[in-house]
Amino acid sequence: MNEIHPSQRHPSQHQYTRSSSNNTRPSGSQELNVSFPPSSYNNNLNSNHNHNSNSFNNAMGSPPPEPPSSFSRAGLYDDPSKRRLDTLAIIDNAEFGWFHVRACMVAGVGFFTDAYDLFAINLVTPMLGYVYFYTSSTSHSVPADLDLALKVSASVGTFFGQIGFGYLADRLGRKRMYGVELVIIIVATFAQALCGNGPLSDDNKKAFGLSVTTGIIIWRFILGIGVGGDYPLSAVITSEFATTNRRGAMMAAVFAMQGFGYLCTGMVAIVLLLAFRPMIEADHRNLDYVWRLLIGLGCVPALVAVYFRMTIPETPRFVLDVENNLNKAEIDVANVFKTRNALQSDRDTYADRDVNFQMMNPRKNSMSGASRSGMGSSPSHKSSRPNAANFYGQPVDRIDVPKGNFKDFVHYFGQWKNFKVLLGTSMTWFALDVAFYGIGLNNTSILSTIHFGNVSADPWQTMWNATVGQVIIVLLGAIPGYWVTVFTIERLGRIKIQVLGFVMSCILFCILGFAYTPIHDKSPVLFVALFAITQFFQNFGPNATTFIIPGEVFPTRYRSTGHGISAGMGKLGAIVAQVGFSSLKDKGGPNAGIPMLLQVFALFMFIGLLFTYLVPETKGKTLEELSGEDDYASRQMQRQRPNHLYEEKDDD
Repeated sequence: MNEIHPSQRHPSQHQYTRSSSNNTRPSGSQELNVSFPPSSYNNNLNSNHNHNSNSFNNAMGSPPPEPPSSFSRAGLYDDPSKRRLDTLAIIDNAEFGWFHVRACMVAGVGFFTDAYDLFAINLVTPMLGYVYFYTSSTSHSVPADLDLALKVSASVGTFFGQIGFGYLADRLGRKRMYGVELVIIIVATFAQALCGNGPLSDDNKKAFGLSVTTGIIIWRFILGIGVGGDYPLSAVITSEFATTNRRGAMMAAVFAMQGFGYLCTGMVAIVLLLAFRPMIEADHRNLDYVWRLLIGLGCVPALVAVYFRMTIPETPRFVLDVENNLNKAEIDVANVFKTRNALQSDRDTYADRDVNFQMMNPRKNSMSGASRSGMGSSPSHKSSRPNAANFYGQPVDRIDVPKGNFKDFVHYFGQWKNFKVLLGTSMTWFALDVAFYGIGLNNTSILSTIHFGNVSADPWQTMWNATVGQVIIVLLGAIPGYWVTVFTIERLGRIKIQVLGFVMSCILFCILGFAYTPIHDKSPVLFVALFAITQFFQNFGPNATTFIIPGEVFPTRYRSTGHGISAGMGKLGAIVAQVGFSSLKDKGGPNAGIPMLLQVFALFMFIGLLFTYLVPETKGKTLEELSGEDDYASRQMQRQRPNHLYEEKDDD
């Protein structure tokens, strides 16, 4: 072979040097040489490269250029199983960069919006009482059944959204579903703000047709579907793009935006109350402006994020293990992380283009390989997507991986070692959300028991105190808890943080529940402090880890489904909490049942602690290690193609 100056080489003629995923190199394979002889391919490449590229890329109407006739890559790296592991290693060991920051920001904005929209109802409900149910200075509350429906409707919708979007993301792809849930949130949020009453009766006490509260309940159910979809999608996309050593911190940072959304609800309410104070003091019904603006502004961050979500690339793990397209995964990883995978040859690029060509030109695809390349392919050969052949009779590199379907799902989770993980992630999330949403959606009721919320005959002051109280609790407890988790999770691990959170929450709920009366009577400040510390250990604890772990422990084909099931069980806990809180809080008198409810929350924290021991520690492990998918990589990943299409050559 004539020596070619490096500057004149085709990119595939350069020598690539790459270590394997465990930083060791097999013997006898120091360099990967991809070279082409001075053949008609090289001549055609030099003379007709531009013409062929333009005609293929722009019109997709003619085959791509002739492929190289020989290869000198080392045989080890020509194995699809090794190439798959190398592609995963690039993701797992990549340097933390702008793409990771962007992924966290795009996913985090969704959780900011979710928390804002979910917890805004905590402040909106008492405003609705003043506007639509005011009869006297002591009777201005939304009826108990409507209060329950307003608060639980979003949780019911979230349950269906988590299960449904979790399944669809595994079935159709993460990218295809990402952004759809935000569109649902935007529409439902805006629609809530525009809800109004039907015609009123003569005494203006009853609305005929659809009432404003009924309209809000319906739209909050639809809102919940969008919010539910955000959980598995954001968790899995962040998890599958993250590096191994920063995966927990990235997922915790995404989830921590929930704290800022919760805080922003209170801050926006404060601004609106100040802006409308003169009007509210003149007529309490002007709170109608406040609650509509408070809810409606929740769609603003979602509008900002929806474009970026729809343009985020598909995760390489989904492309590898579900779409089963090794070539595309290698190219995507190279584009995302701005590096070329040395195990990806230019022939792979040709092959991947051919799949697209065949899909867009089915009639030309029926032509025989022999008529196009003279390689003797059978005229009756038909290409299918799982085993598509290119124009030269060369199969596109595919990997024999398990296919996600109902039978495989039952088989996989029918094994105790796998089912116990799903049981653990589901029950810990269920137990956590009983307490988290039990207090999170009822802060104003709890604060009013220590006379922090209600101020007789002054609607503006009552709403002001309730709003400020919520902001104080979030600033002292929730936000610090979220971010301490972000900065410690890779050192302490998920399980230690979860155990610590459940233990401390159990102790604090016992103190608040069993010592409720003396604390309530002697020191409201102590009550608020203990309440804030409880929220700190919920967020520096199971509220973060129950979101993170399900995004790590399941195989790619069921990762989103498993996360959706776990999150759905959490929302069942939120529904149970809200129904129980509404039914028991006034048992024996107004708010007389709150001490008993706090004791019940302590019991559920203990239950969550017990189920934690079914869940494995995920710190420092790859997603494939956690799910056992490397077993398939070592057994099954081999491609079938004629040996005469390439040959291995020793280095000179």
